[in-house]
Amino acid sequence: MLQELTAQTGASTWAIASMLFFIVFYVVVTVRVFTTRPEELNAQARLALDDGEGAAQVPSGTGVQA
Repeated sequence: MLQELTAQTGASTWAIASMLFFIVFYVVVTVRVFTTRPEELNAQARLALDDGEGAAQVPSGTGVQA
């Protein structure tokens, strides 16, 4: 049924192109993950937690303690 639908609408080219795009993207991400140095990954993992001074700065009066 799906083959008939794609044959009638001409969408088979788009289906193949999207599958190839996904495979290429997956391979690029996988290669990048396995070739990145652990030091780089650790630095990137700490970006969201790093405020530049080592301790969290919480504005006073917010009721949140650092």
